[in-house]
Amino acid sequence: MRTETTIMKIGKTTGRKLSRLLLCLLLSSAAHAATDTAFTAEVDQKNIGIDDTVSLKLGLVTEGGASLSSPSFEAPDFDVVNSYDSSFVESYYDSSTGRFGMKNSQQVTKVLKPSRVGDLHISRIQIRVNGQVKTAPDIVVHVGSAGAGTPPPRSYGGGGVGLRGAGKPTADKVMLRAEVDKSRVYKGEQIVVSYYLYRRVRMVNVQVDKFPQLPGFFREELEMPVMQPRMDSESVVVDGVAYQRSLLTRYAAYPLQEGVLSLDPMAVKYTYYANSGMTDDGDDPIMNLFRSMAPREASVESPPVKIDVTPLPTDGRPASFSGGLGDFTVVSAVDKTQVRANEAVTLTIKIEGRGNVGAVGEPKIKWPSNVEVYDTKSSAKTARGGVGSKIFEILLIPRTPGEVTLPGSEFSFFDPAKKQYVTRTTEPIKITVTEAAAGGATGAAGNATSPAAPAAAVPSQATPTQPQEVRGLKLPSISSESFGGLPFWRIIYYLASLAIFVFVLIVGRDVVWQIRSRGAQVRVIRFRNQSKSWDRLRKMAKEATSATAGLPWLEVAKAYEILESLVFDTIDQAYQVGARSLPRSELKAILVDERGLDVSLWKSIDELLTFSEAVRFGGSGSLENQARSELDRWVTTAKDLSERIATRR
Repeated sequence: MRTETTIMKIGKTTGRKLSRLLLCLLLSSAAHAATDTAFTAEVDQKNIGIDDTVSLKLGLVTEGGASLSSPSFEAPDFDVVNSYDSSFVESYYDSSTGRFGMKNSQQVTKVLKPSRVGDLHISRIQIRVNGQVKTAPDIVVHVGSAGAGTPPPRSYGGGGVGLRGAGKPTADKVMLRAEVDKSRVYKGEQIVVSYYLYRRVRMVNVQVDKFPQLPGFFREELEMPVMQPRMDSESVVVDGVAYQRSLLTRYAAYPLQEGVLSLDPMAVKYTYYANSGMTDDGDDPIMNLFRSMAPREASVESPPVKIDVTPLPTDGRPASFSGGLGDFTVVSAVDKTQVRANEAVTLTIKIEGRGNVGAVGEPKIKWPSNVEVYDTKSSAKTARGGVGSKIFEILLIPRTPGEVTLPGSEFSFFDPAKKQYVTRTTEPIKITVTEAAAGGATGAAGNATSPAAPAAAVPSQATPTQPQEVRGLKLPSISSESFGGLPFWRIIYYLASLAIFVFVLIVGRDVVWQIRSRGAQVRVIRFRNQSKSWDRLRKMAKEATSATAGLPWLEVAKAYEILESLVFDTIDQAYQVGARSLPRSELKAILVDERGLDVSLWKSIDELLTFSEAVRFGGSGSLENQARSELDRWVTTAKDLSERIATRR
């Protein structure tokens, strides 16, 4: 035992000596090169609050290799709360001398926290390069009271919410945070919620354990980088600690009720590799290298975020307000400025801006008496940054000729930044309406006054005439080969038409019978398949809670997917609405408000779909035990719901 301990000590000491020897060889091998150096010192901001931190960046660029010491400075009124460094090598070719060269760039960042207010000095900033001292000018930082500092520039640490703070630096290797663009909003106002993953380690295989549901909010998905093969990252500083930050998902959320609401957490699991800054082997790079090669698994969950929601003011609310909250512009145009009477012209109104553009209602317009509104349709879309647009296409039919002025559309919304209602109006549009086309209502009236065509001469019955031959074809004689006063060829024509009509009628009846028969067969097959699906679900529910051979998690999630599919199929069979392609709120509006579905039945459907989606997209984790134990209950509930939907009761 003593011998093994001695060997381990010798091995560890030898490894450290070998690391230092390699480092010395690398430095000494380039010591003969030129040592032109550039030493700089700067801070990320010169005006901060007592509760902020400031980052002192010390940069050194050397030509070739050099023997360096650690940079030093004097800052008696600051505490060093963190430190990190980076370096890279750049090779180049000098065409004037015909030789290759190499530049070494190094940067050391010291995160400093002030201990008092006032003009605080950072002085005697220097570094020793090949025995020579390089210095940088002194720096003065003005420290004010708490909250008096300016935010860091966007190029340092990236943008976002809460990237800086004061106090004790965090030691978390990985953080998951929900960041919002505002925490105090009006009811219905848009909030952009971004879930970011912060890391100080190399990370692979990031999987979502739980997606946020955002209860109490209407949610729109803006971005979902976590579902992509590769996520982008940026360098940021949080509480004086350097991180790599990646966006996992981003939503536009609109609060549906007043009071204090909470953004529920998101959870992920991941595999990571510890780097040299996370081990306990001191400054031994060889030991750290071997330790960093071992992967580890962990999980992290974002803390909840509180949102304060206040009601919209009622004072000053215009009659044209249709629910818009944000900052919008409105424009309008027609597809043509000259049209015939009784023909359609399309007026397009586009509302664009940042806010709840999907909730904006159609502008109220008082149309001229000679213009009829035939149809209106709308579409809305929200882009990644929360900026969206809604387009209304209104089909108009002018009825009388002349100059027609389409009035401007008035659109009112509430601007949360100004805390007041804003009304914007488009310019009126003039169109020229010409006479209706021939055969239309106006054209028919005009034709009534046209002179009548001369009547054709009728041959006398006393002097019957034979029809003339036309291009060698001899028409049947009227006086001969007739039956009941009709020529035989006309009788044959009528009989042939009747035969064709009877034939088409028989064929049509057969086609209708085949369609009905095929529909009945399809319904029978569908019923059998659904019965098999319910039987399969019953079996899976029993296996999910079995202690001997439990159902794999992927099969449990598959069971809930089958549940959703059966409910959606039943809704589509009963109402033909395309339930899968509709947002939940729009599906509710169609089924409950338009089709008269019972509200309690809809609540049960919504509860089932919400839980199924949470299981399917949340992955195994906190919901696994609940999903397994409650699968049988949900199968019973889904079958009952399907029967009630099918019978519409």
